[in-house]
Amino acid sequence: MSEAAIVTARARPKRRRRFTAGTAGQYLALALTVAFTVFPLVWLFLTSIRSSADIFSVPVHIIPETATLTQYVAVFAEYDTMGYVWNTVIVSIATVILVHLLAIPCAYALSRFRMPGAMLIFGLLLIMRMIPVIALAIPLFAVFAALGLLDTIWALILSHTAAKLPVAIWLLLGFIQDVPKEIEEAAQSDGAGTVRTLVQIVAPLIAPGIGASAVITFLFTWNDLLLALTLTSSKAAQTLPVGLTNFVSQYGIDWGAMSAAGVLMVIPTLVFVWFAQGLLVKGLTTGAVRG
Repeated sequence: MSEAAIVTARARPKRRRRFTAGTAGQYLALALTVAFTVFPLVWLFLTSIRSSADIFSVPVHIIPETATLTQYVAVFAEYDTMGYVWNTVIVSIATVILVHLLAIPCAYALSRFRMPGAMLIFGLLLIMRMIPVIALAIPLFAVFAALGLLDTIWALILSHTAAKLPVAIWLLLGFIQDVPKEIEEAAQSDGAGTVRTLVQIVAPLIAPGIGASAVITFLFTWNDLLLALTLTSSKAAQTLPVGLTNFVSQYGIDWGAMSAAGVLMVIPTLVFVWFAQGLLVKGLTTGAVRG
């Protein structure tokens, strides 16, 4: 391209995108979606910093007249919520680790080896993804009662692992199938065994899939109420979602303290998703299983 053509191209004004009614509708729909999504979280936070009198004041003030941290103090001082928080952290992290210690080699075996009944196993994984958790609660209760693990942290870890493992395997299958087999064959020709190839070659290449699967497993475990409510009965093993039910009594509902505990429960998930959102999006868009 000549120098004159370059100057002409630079001097040419950029064509502005026309703002049509369709574009306005798209922006309006996006704004409404964001508003409906963010508003409950904003209102939860505003309620948590209100005084008890301000919560029930009429008319309702959107912005609190006086902000206070009394509700957050009550969450730990009156309701002793820290034990529930630690149980939730332990169960969530242990479930993520255990799920992926089992899901990665299982997905690799289904993807790379010819095994009798492989299609049956894959079909069962799809079926397990469709079964609601409530259908597993009562059988799991009977199993853990027979094993003497009822009302323990291990009951929650094992039950969440059983519920989340099919999803993790199904998601990681697509990522492993995207890894060229030639890379593994080159590693094996250099003397690497199956385990070493999986750990040092395949696992780093499917790191986005592992990250996305870890995010999904963590979120569903952290927010679970049904299994924790069914399999635990004492504070020693109950998680934070169950602890939130303590704010409801026969005398009423402590809305302020419950809102403060809800904010404390939401913060770790928002932080976790914020740092792993790239892995989550890539995992959801590229982790589909090929036929």
